[in-house]
Amino acid sequence: MTELDLRGDLFKDKVLGCWIGKNCGGTLGTPVEEAWGRAEPFDIWWYPELQSGGLPNDDLEMQLVWLTALEQVGPELKAADLARYWLDHIGYNFDEYGLSKTNLRLGLRPPVSGAFNNWFVDCMGCPIRSEVWACIAPGQPRIAALYAYQDAICDHAGGESVYGELFNVAIQSSAFVTDDLERLLDIGLSYVPDDAATHRAVVAARDAHRQGLDWKQARERVLEATPSPIAQYSPINLGFQVIGWLYGTDFGDALCKTVNCGYDTDSSGGSIGSWLGIRAGMSNLPSKWIEPFGLGLSTNEDWGGVRHLTDGSTPIPTDIVELTDKIVEQSERVLLHHGIDVRGGVVPIDEQQLFADDSIRQLWSRSPWVVRGHDQQLGVAVDYLGSAAVSPGEPRTLRVELDNPHPDPITVDVSALVPAGWVPAEQTTVELTAASSASVDVVITPPDRSGLQRTNDIQVLAQPRRYPRVTPVPVPLVGASAWRSRSVEDAARAPGLSDREVASAAWSEFAVAGNELPLATLLGDHSAVALQTFLESDQAREVRLAVDLAVPGTVWLNGDELIKITDSRKIRPSYGAAEEVNKIIKLRPGFNELLITVRRPDDDTLPEAHVFCSEPDRLRDGIVDLGRTRFPWD
Repeated sequence: MTELDLRGDLFKDKVLGCWIGKNCGGTLGTPVEEAWGRAEPFDIWWYPELQSGGLPNDDLEMQLVWLTALEQVGPELKAADLARYWLDHIGYNFDEYGLSKTNLRLGLRPPVSGAFNNWFVDCMGCPIRSEVWACIAPGQPRIAALYAYQDAICDHAGGESVYGELFNVAIQSSAFVTDDLERLLDIGLSYVPDDAATHRAVVAARDAHRQGLDWKQARERVLEATPSPIAQYSPINLGFQVIGWLYGTDFGDALCKTVNCGYDTDSSGGSIGSWLGIRAGMSNLPSKWIEPFGLGLSTNEDWGGVRHLTDGSTPIPTDIVELTDKIVEQSERVLLHHGIDVRGGVVPIDEQQLFADDSIRQLWSRSPWVVRGHDQQLGVAVDYLGSAAVSPGEPRTLRVELDNPHPDPITVDVSALVPAGWVPAEQTTVELTAASSASVDVVITPPDRSGLQRTNDIQVLAQPRRYPRVTPVPVPLVGASAWRSRSVEDAARAPGLSDREVASAAWSEFAVAGNELPLATLLGDHSAVALQTFLESDQAREVRLAVDLAVPGTVWLNGDELIKITDSRKIRPSYGAAEEVNKIIKLRPGFNELLITVRRPDDDTLPEAHVFCSEPDRLRDGIVDLGRTRFPWD
């Protein structure tokens, strides 16, 4: 048994060390970050670029927003609360950020906002945001992990990224009370399932070190254990952090070896910096690495990467010292809320309780498709059963899970409130014995394409008889995009088809749930296919259209050629897709035809295509008010 004094100099020193270490590693890695993994490591042993306050990046900035959320909402902060701060304060639309924010604007709630239509659920967006939760729950990694989980599911639900944030936060929280490097890794691994890629990557780095291999050989072991070409793939980068942790001879050497492993260098560099900074404390970090940029905080608020950080009722800290003071203030508040004895500011620590318990392991199996109500009269959760999309005319099942909190049996009437034109579910009555649970399926049917909307507001109502009214649970459904396809002997002929030929051609209609087209299925045995959809706008406007094709193809808008891809290529399907497939276009009022012809590749590249619409400015917010669900003739 040990103690942690939340009002003492040592705790404050470790919090300072956390954030200055984060800033050091992020500043080292930011200039060399790349979109794709590279075969060879870097050879960087000092900052490639410097400025006062360090180089700004989302890894640190977003956590300033989460601190504001904690100050304003309080220790009961949940993912549903963070969703508001995402939309109010995060301007970035990188990869999963933009996709999940679009989901939020469509009305989806966490965790569905992080799971639906998200190609990046295994990437680094959330493992980089763990420090704030570790610092407000020092020496209490189980509590820190609960906050980290709520954070992660906003934009990464159901992926390896969630495990990455749990791993990071467990090590960081525990480092406040133990500096045993191997023990800290054991603690971190206890927060990750044994069969996860994150676990494999960490163990690969650790085994390489135990076998006497050098850090470059350890890097190869990590890449063999969890291969991916995507630079932001979370398991690889966590493995690289462990390499820096184990092979670093001092603070600077550990930062450099982590960053020199490559891939998501600002993220892995920032995280290893915070690990080292908490473990050592600010007073034990080498001034050589800190003095070049001082204790300031740099952000991208000036161009909108983050928003309203300084002009609200709870402005962000101006430097790392003020940030530390705010963190220290919140830590007692948070631990007291979770039932930890903080009398006099001194917290007793049982080191065996640093390891994950069943409350953490239960997080691993939580479905990313379940949203929950928050009424005390009845526990209500609704399972989307794997998708938040709905296709025209196809019955849609939602599973309603009920939990009776009362000591007596209750009768519950279950129904769904649907938009006009939908076929509602028949009301179902469920008998629940005292303190029991049950589930019931609710089946609703949307209208045909002419009546389906981009966002369709559905509410599930489970009302216990003879009790106060229970708030309905919103479960909006996203209308699938309307497409049709046909095979063509020569893809280049498709734009030349006359109106009569198009009308008489054997088109097959299909619905697309998200951004990805089922290209492999559509190609089948054909050498080429033509794909057609329509973007419906209520006015003339400029938008940014991205059609990220992995295989040869051509894109036309209203008959004009827009994009032409002649060879197979890597794709990164997001609002930031490569400029060769990402164009600002002018839509006319009404329907705008988007026609894509795709050829079967000559190599073994997997046929893949994704379509995105975003605002034309620098931030590229996803657009949710374009009609995508019907054809002009509907």
